[in-house]
Order: sequence, then C-alpha cells, then structure tokens
Amino acid sequence: MTTGARAVERDSAAPPAALLDEVDERSRALAAAAVGRVYTVPAEAAQTALETEARTGARYDTILSFMCTPYVVSLEDYIVAVEQLLTDEGWIGMVEPAWLDRGSLRERLTARRRHPSPRRSANGHDLVSAVRSHGLVVTDVHRREARSVPRAWRQYVVLKARRESPRSPGP
Repeated sequence: MTTGARAVERDSAAPPAALLDEVDERSRALAAAAVGRVYTVPAEAAQTALETEARTGARYDTILSFMCTPYVVSLEDYIVAVEQLLTDEGWIGMVEPAWLDRGSLRERLTARRRHPSPRRSANGHDLVSAVRSHGLVVTDVHRREARSVPRAWRQYVVLKARRESPRSPGP
C-alpha cells in the first residue's frame, strides 16, 4: 500500500506531480504521527469511501486526508463525512488544496478555458474555515505555496485538527 500524497497520482485530474512531490514528505510525517485506529481516505473515491465506512459504523482515532478534496463536490459535505467517522477524541491530518469552491477543483480546472484565472466564490470556504465550522479544533496549521505548479494548485494547507471531547459533568 502506498502512503502519502503520491498515492493519489492516477489520472490527468490528479494534482500535478510537482505538487505531489512537494507535499509527499508532509503527508508521510502526518501518517507517521497517526495514533490508534487509522483510516486514510482514498483520494479519487473520497466521498463514497467515507459514506461506506459510515454505513458500517466504523469509527477511527485518526483520519488522514491527502489531496482528496479536489475529487469532492462539496468541501463542507466532505468535512461532515470525515467528522462522522472520528471517535470522541479523534484526530484529522490533512494535506489539501487551501480552497475549494464553485464545485470541485476538477470542475474549475476543466472550465479554465472559459475562466483563465479561477476566482473564489463569495461563499467559498478555505479548508481551515470549513474544518473549524464543523466544531473541530485546529491545533496545527501551515499554509504553503508550491511555486512550481499551475496557479490553481499553488496554495495548500497542512493541518491537524481534533474533535473536542465532550466535557463530563462536574461533581
């Protein structure tokens, strides 16, 4: 089994090889720090895989997401699906493009001919805001830029977030 960002390079809609090379080490570091029961979301079938895991009642201590969001239609729905699989004190490790709006990044890249420079929509969320908006606590975030890749792929985020454990009532 291939671990890290390189595992997602399969078709022309996948992130460029130069980006995968840059983020691969960061992805491997997050994977090495994973604890407990770990699930690595498959990039190309991310939403379907998460839904399947949820139907089986699976719960994970750590969920890793490496360049999966370009393949999803809704960033918010993706974060909800990831969050549903976390244990009460579960962790998420992500290396993802910083923005996803107006549909998936794949749709934006396909529409590049009509819109030479992709723009963020008024209601678009960046990855960190989307994670926070679903009640997860971002504990570590690094915003990066890969200068050697096409503009639409340049900004990416490396983050760790956790589910805030429910507080037990006091005595």
